[in-house]
Amino acid sequence: MGKAKKYYEAVFTDSGTCMIGCGHKHQNITTATACISQPGGYVVGVNRWGKFRQLNDEEEEAEFQRVMFDHDKRRDSKVPLGLPHAKNV
Repeated sequence: MGKAKKYYEAVFTDSGTCMIGCGHKHQNITTATACISQPGGYVVGVNRWGKFRQLNDEEEEAEFQRVMFDHDKRRDSKVPLGLPHAKNV
């Protein structure tokens, strides 16, 4: 059986007791960050057994901070920053 790839998920906590994920298997931190839907949301890694893990201090956390807070570069990104708006019917 092949080894499952790691992926990332946008998450937030509900009342500080329940962690709720976006349910998507993002291949990188940038797309997971664009999927954050709640204030205070963040990104976690998911290991091959489906368990959440914190981003590592080196590369992953640095990428998350860059995507979240480097607004000048973010505007030029080709990654959508949110879900497309539904058209009025």
